[in-house]
Amino acid sequence: MEGGDTLYTFKPYTARVARLRDAVRDRLMVADAEKARLQLEAKKKYIKYPPMLQKPYISLYVLERMPLNIQEDEYFFGGMGNRGWGGANTGGAGTMWLSVDIENTWPIMADGLHHAPDDDPFYSHQKMAISPEDIKELRAIAKERAEIEGDFTCPDWLPDGVQELFALQANPSGKIGGWPIYLPPGHLTPGYQNIIKRGYGAIRKQAQDWLDAHEGNIMGDDIGKYMFYKAATVACDGAIVLTRRYAKLARELAEKATDPAKKEEYLSRADSLEWIATETPRTFWEACQMAMMYDVFLKAENDPGVISMGRFDQYTWPFLKADLEAGRITLDEAQELVDGFFLKINTFYGGGLGKTAQTAGIGNSFQHTTIGGTDPITGEDAVNPVSYMVLETMARLDLHDPTISLRVTKNTPKEMWDCAIAAATRVGGLPLLQNDEVIIPAIMKELGFSLEDARNFAFIGCQEITGFGNDYPAPNGSAMGHNGIFWAIALVMAINNGINPINGAQCPEKVRSGYLTDMESMDDVRAAFEKICKWMLTWSASLNNLTEHEYPRLFPFPNLSISTEGCMESGKDVSEGGAKYNSYGGTATGLATTADSLTALKYIVYDKKIATREEFLQAILDNWEGHEDLRQIVQHQVPHYGNNDPYADVEMTYLMDLYYNITRAFSTCRCKTYKCGTFGASDHVVQGEITWATPDGRKTGDPIADASSPCQGRDVCGPTAVFNSATKFEHGHFMDGMALNLKIHPTSLKRDDGITKLADMTKTYFDQGGMEIQYNVVDAETLRKAQEHPEDYHNLVVRIAGFSAYFVDMTPEMQNDIIVRAEHKV
Repeated sequence: MEGGDTLYTFKPYTARVARLRDAVRDRLMVADAEKARLQLEAKKKYIKYPPMLQKPYISLYVLERMPLNIQEDEYFFGGMGNRGWGGANTGGAGTMWLSVDIENTWPIMADGLHHAPDDDPFYSHQKMAISPEDIKELRAIAKERAEIEGDFTCPDWLPDGVQELFALQANPSGKIGGWPIYLPPGHLTPGYQNIIKRGYGAIRKQAQDWLDAHEGNIMGDDIGKYMFYKAATVACDGAIVLTRRYAKLARELAEKATDPAKKEEYLSRADSLEWIATETPRTFWEACQMAMMYDVFLKAENDPGVISMGRFDQYTWPFLKADLEAGRITLDEAQELVDGFFLKINTFYGGGLGKTAQTAGIGNSFQHTTIGGTDPITGEDAVNPVSYMVLETMARLDLHDPTISLRVTKNTPKEMWDCAIAAATRVGGLPLLQNDEVIIPAIMKELGFSLEDARNFAFIGCQEITGFGNDYPAPNGSAMGHNGIFWAIALVMAINNGINPINGAQCPEKVRSGYLTDMESMDDVRAAFEKICKWMLTWSASLNNLTEHEYPRLFPFPNLSISTEGCMESGKDVSEGGAKYNSYGGTATGLATTADSLTALKYIVYDKKIATREEFLQAILDNWEGHEDLRQIVQHQVPHYGNNDPYADVEMTYLMDLYYNITRAFSTCRCKTYKCGTFGASDHVVQGEITWATPDGRKTGDPIADASSPCQGRDVCGPTAVFNSATKFEHGHFMDGMALNLKIHPTSLKRDDGITKLADMTKTYFDQGGMEIQYNVVDAETLRKAQEHPEDYHNLVVRIAGFSAYFVDMTPEMQNDIIVRAEHKV
């Protein structure tokens, strides 16, 4: 950090890395119809195959034919599209791209492509394009697939009463206007370490051995195992084919290369690729490449989203250590490879359009990577040289993606603390700091993991906690959107006789409790609120169970199952519960808005009697228009969560306990464990747009609070007060993960002791039972300058909630949400 003592000095990077970094940051993402076309061809060819076999055969068909490319300067091979660095993943007919009227709203530029318009706030900084021919073909493919596969929203056989839930627009299903349950699985951490440890050849042999042993003798439940193991052989064939095709392409490039060094590099890479097609890696490069190739391979089958990289430093360090000891590589050369690896991962982005970009971020692959933590066998701190290299890459190259979580233990080295906080000053919110001392015991208690497996956990998506290579976690449920409800809307409906003022829809009579005017005490308010929350949450879990029931038929995932502990042993796909551990869950966003609203009701109406029940309800229904004096009292006199005030904090604790306790009874046909979480990408902005005015003085359309953070600008007593408020509820109950955002003013860290104080403050919070924290080290003045002169702040990275982004690439609404957050000093 310029002008201050960071206690950690980042290394320079090479000219090749610099060229690569510029190419990635400034890339044009061009979508094409190639993958969607191949998937449709395969779908029609294998339409009569059993689903368990249909999926890997479709994958194999695509992998045998999809165009490959290796870009100049890149260190690792494998891609998401046909246009190199800029390729966008449009498998499954490119659903996101079809949601926009590209033909009539995106201008055709000199290159003959439709380009995202500069004058639209959702696209002004997205360099995205598609040809007229490809968008036309994608629409035709989508139409034909719909004819083959049917209506994915399943309106005819959904349970009676569900349309009342959808009409309210108070949960993700209602927000999107339907319930497309048939969506590819995602939000998971594949068993990269299992693939690396065994190799595709050995995995295929295990499956083939079972088939050979049961030839002509498949009885009872063995028919399911036959389908699985046959699918596993085809899946392995697909991975082998893909890897060997890249080996062939590398040899072809070697033949064309005029630079002897480049020719030698291509030949070496070709030999390595040929080897890891069936065998286990021998070097650090081979281990990294095998992980990346498996990631690409997974995306050929079901087009899953949010596939994380797991504990990257743990499964690659043994290979680097061996390379260093043998003199095959230096630490600087290894750092260059890590730079190249994460620059490549940064390109694994399908292109977010319209509101999708606002929710999921621009340029976010969501390939959450975990470093540090605890050795699963010894229990010792597991930080190693690769851990530092990952943070060096993110900080030196100003990368906003992928998200990096640093697992912190009581023995995390001081140098790692210094490196992590120094990185956060360079790239907003990265790394996320996660507390092993809270999470490991909670995983054992809440999810039933063994000690060894609990120590080996990883993160996915925004914050979600998962086992590594042994868990099918479905942390957001299995249907579209986050499994859960919109809590602030639920409270407004509870005091408005079940009516959502945003659209006039009303809850069924059995969960209505009248109006605020009928509620004589806060106990009455809470009873009405609890009734609606339980009804909506139970519906959400029930719909998820329907999805879980259909997944083995619609979305088996043998490509994933071959790396997931439990599946190869049991002969069952992950969708059938074959993984060693199984769970599902959901998330709650904006709980601080709801907590502050309960506090306002308690303070204004029942305790201080500043307004009558009639007056207060009317102010809310009027969107606070004409009630500004009362609104100012609510916002500036009523206590707020995040200031270590028991009067307010008790309401947040009440909400967290309510959420946890309601969901204890939930289960699906695959598993008995429901995980609660408090995260949500940038859902707090999107939810805010459809949430009516709330009792805390917030107006209709304004953002709600993000994740488990205090309401924007309401935490005015410093970071220690925020931590004290946040640890009044049990973090170990929230095994789907938690997100707590704090904005730290940069001047705090320019003092010689600033970074040490921030580290010590974080350690104290973790000692109190805190699970997670992420820091934006930036001030509002800098952000406003970036709004005015974006060209001067091209690489400014900030943390939204569940992802980081380049500030200048964000919509004005999201930029302002960051600006108005409270600035804390250490």
